[in-house]
Amino acid sequence: MIRTSVIEKFDNIIKIGTTLKENWYRGHSSIIEELTPGIYRKPYSNKIYQEFRSDIEFQYAEDFKRKAPSISTNLPEIDNHIEWLFLMQHHGVPTRLLDWTENILVATFFAVESDLDKDAELWTFLPWKLNEQHGFYGLPSNSKNKTLQFLSHEIFHSNPEKLKEEFGLSETPKAPMAFLPPLLHPRISVQQSCFTIHPNPQKGYSITEIITDSKFLMRYIIPKELKKTFRRNLNNLGITYRTLFPDLDGLAKSLKDKEDIIAWGQPDALIFKEYK
Repeated sequence: MIRTSVIEKFDNIIKIGTTLKENWYRGHSSIIEELTPGIYRKPYSNKIYQEFRSDIEFQYAEDFKRKAPSISTNLPEIDNHIEWLFLMQHHGVPTRLLDWTENILVATFFAVESDLDKDAELWTFLPWKLNEQHGFYGLPSNSKNKTLQFLSHEIFHSNPEKLKEEFGLSETPKAPMAFLPPLLHPRISVQQSCFTIHPNPQKGYSITEIITDSKFLMRYIIPKELKKTFRRNLNNLGITYRTLFPDLDGLAKSLKDKEDIIAWGQPDALIFKEYK
């Protein structure tokens, strides 16, 4: 059972973020109760363990790689599968990547920016604990890591055992892996993005099944009644569409939000000690 607590005020967010300095964070604007990449969720998979269709994942990736050159020339090498996954994820194609951030305020933004009539989830975990499943103690940032290469190539390979041999692995990776991405896009940098990459789903190998100690994985609920207040607080701290999506669309969304989150004045002087 995942340990879950309720956020009661914005100060709780600051406390969590300043205490768990090595953790990663992810926000959901509604209650999902799982940490599953888009390609493994509905409508692409009806039952995560029994009915995942790898042909759908393959077809999305193949079609994207085939058609993207007609639109852009700034593309990865054809066999650099991990960078193609970044690009697909960046543009909203469902992939086996799951987005995280090193900044709790960014995760909170995604938890409260929509579905204002629903409670939100804020997840936090220590990524090193996940990578212990691979005998790796740390966070790979180099795409040449053999496990990372296997997990990004698996989409395009029909024989996992042969692929395992090609990369010199002793066993086929079953667990997700946490890793730091190259800063290929401005959005990855400003959102302090990091990722987990997930193999074809198998029972017992999801993040919530692997990490059961609440010291390393925790879920918090942000009640819907707090969402507008939290959005306003985040805006005043510089966490907005404009800063997290550094393009004209992000600017436009920030301007549309302005009248809901504008604030004036000084903090209550009584909360500060006077300087003499």
